Amino acid sequence: MTKQLTVLILALAALSAVDVGAANTKDRWIGTWSAATQPARPESAQTFRNQTVRLVVHVSVGGKRVRIRLSNRFGDKPLVVVSAHVARRAAGADTVPGSDRLLNFGGSESITVAAGSEATSDPVELEISALSDLAVSLYFAEEARATTSHALALQTSYRSSDPGDVSATVKFPGAETMSNWPFLTGVEVLAPVRSAAIVAFGSSMTDGDGSSEDANRRWPDVLAARLHESRRAHELGVLNAGLIGNRLLHDSPRTAKSSAISLHAILRPEHHARP
Repeated sequence: MTKQLTVLILALAALSAVDVGAANTKDRWIGTWSAATQPARPESAQTFRNQTVRLVVHVSVGGKRVRIRLSNRFGDKPLVVVSAHVARRAAGADTVPGSDRLLNFGGSESITVAAGSEATSDPVELEISALSDLAVSLYFAEEARATTSHALALQTSYRSSDPGDVSATVKFPGAETMSNWPFLTGVEVLAPVRSAAIVAFGSSMTDGDGSSEDANRRWPDVLAARLHESRRAHELGVLNAGLIGNRLLHDSPRTAKSSAISLHAILRPEHHARP
């Protein structure tokens, strides 16, 4: 897809089509961060067993309640997440003390996401600022093969070399770096009803190819920063649905059906595992 074919989709009410978690009619759930899913190459798919991963994401708008979305869209067996946590990131793999929150899914601390399905966590109280970093930690007791991922993260995330559940720790032990986002596809915040989000849908340029790592300088990041500076548009979130190798009229081997699936998930978020 060329620059001319990159499009912006204004996602307004559709982003909150099922707002059963909203505190009142003055609030709505909107996306503050997203990543398009794609099937990992068989030879490069990571495998986690009795390990914790800590994924770092940069949000576009802030809020006081948070929930996340996970995907097993390209998995061939159920994905079992024994424990999931979200916290404000301090630096590197470490989190801000006192900010860690345990995430439940339908009231349960663990979630089994069927192959081809997705899941949305229950909301938690956590105040986050616009243009800040979050750390989402996932613990896998059983083997979890990251067949669903986003390859061009341009953001350093981490996996623990120490066995066991360290998802709640402030100082992440034995941190080994990762350059992708496995399983995590979105972060949403509860925001005033006048808030909305913009979805940037495109190929490598939108995905950030050529941008500096760990700098949040993809053009959707720059757009989010400019909107935040505006008194009239500071409550607009920006969601990056870009995917390197994406095409408008034809599939490519790495992105077949990925973009349409990711866009559908962004525009119609739901709350628990679904087929």
